[in-house]
Amino acid sequence: MALCTVSDVESIVQLDYSTALKADITNVYIPYCESAIKRFLGYDPEYNSSITEVFDGKEKTHLFLKVSPVVSMTSVTEDGFTLSQGNNADYVAYLEEGYLVKTGKSRWSDARMQNITVVYAAGYQTIPDVIKYTTARMAGRLVNNTLQLSAIQKNEVLDSHKSATDNKGNFYNVTSESIGDLSLSYGSDPLTNTLSPVLSAFDITALMPYKRIFFE
Repeated sequence: MALCTVSDVESIVQLDYSTALKADITNVYIPYCESAIKRFLGYDPEYNSSITEVFDGKEKTHLFLKVSPVVSMTSVTEDGFTLSQGNNADYVAYLEEGYLVKTGKSRWSDARMQNITVVYAAGYQTIPDVIKYTTARMAGRLVNNTLQLSAIQKNEVLDSHKSATDNKGNFYNVTSESIGDLSLSYGSDPLTNTLSPVLSAFDITALMPYKRIFFE
């Protein structure tokens, strides 16, 4: 499962892309945008039925799990012993918030490093619309900026002065053109837009509620 599909991108930008371009969007643009979003969130929001995390106890009261939302707990082991869940047992799991708390006044063991292993299921079985359409909007923005730059170029293989300084080159980055009384403006620099950060300020604001932030 992906965070969005090429159909989502087309719905956002209201364009019908060619078959070849759809393949590039699916195989290049969407994975790139997904990677940027996952790095920003700090985890992969797609559902995973078996996630294993290892912790140092460090006498802490809380253990914060990396992936959210937590769907179910499979097992928790501490210093080689399997713990049980419940108010009258070893720990309590706050699934929605994504953390574990030792019951009573006890703390997680500090007997050794990497001594606690948690196995659980977490992530979204249905990707939230905010994440889906933010991914699609990011991909659409990159694709359309690239197409804007591509449309300016000649229909031939691009060349540069790197290998032969006497050639004329055939790469163009134009923001406006005029012929007589006719003036055409592209609105913005397509090269700058294509190379701009993939996550816009609006994207970051939209994704912030899903970001995992720990205070220990």
